[in-house]
Amino acid sequence: MEGLGCFRQIHIAVVRRRDSFEHDPAGFIATWAKEDNRVRKRILAARERLSSVEIPDEVLELAAELCMKLGTDGLRGELTLMRAARALASLDGKSAANASHLRQIAAPALRHRLRRNPLDEAVSTTRVDRAVAELLPI
Repeated sequence: MEGLGCFRQIHIAVVRRRDSFEHDPAGFIATWAKEDNRVRKRILAARERLSSVEIPDEVLELAAELCMKLGTDGLRGELTLMRAARALASLDGKSAANASHLRQIAAPALRHRLRRNPLDEAVSTTRVDRAVAELLPI
């Protein structure tokens, strides 16, 4: 349920920011200009590093084990995890992805790849979170 609470908080924050923008677009843009520029620079630097970020064999093995535990179809889960872990490592300024990167991106990368009721997002997130806790303890 922790993931669902976080989702609610993010959802509410997005709605509030959208409302703020609609009421005062110029003020909203001015308020967020510094943060937008900081994030933009971080993304551009990550984009430059991305092709050189490595996925060590042990990280790929953990990704494969996680996907097998969850019963994802084919190899797309592993490929998605690998690409997402590489992107997150690059964003973090790292030269290689690690288990921490897998932990952080597992639910958003895999929950839509599970066999489930497509309208029940919370159950998929819970399944991924449980598998991550078992295979990738902190």
